[in-house]
Amino acid sequence: MSFTEDLAPYSAPEIVQFLGCPRATAYQWKDGRRMPPEWQQAHWLRILAAASKKHNKTVDRNHHER
Repeated sequence: MSFTEDLAPYSAPEIVQFLGCPRATAYQWKDGRRMPPEWQQAHWLRILAAASKKHNKTVDRNHHER
């Protein structure tokens, strides 16, 4: 799978939020115009997955409390 395909589950605003990267970078990664070096791609994907999992747990917990 390509880096762009691996980013598909994440929106550009989520990438910015979870990684703290510039907005333009997130959109360029999403549409395939730019990529981080190959050796960094797995690192960023792991961070996104962990942050997304943590964020979703927080959202779910808040939803159930209401």
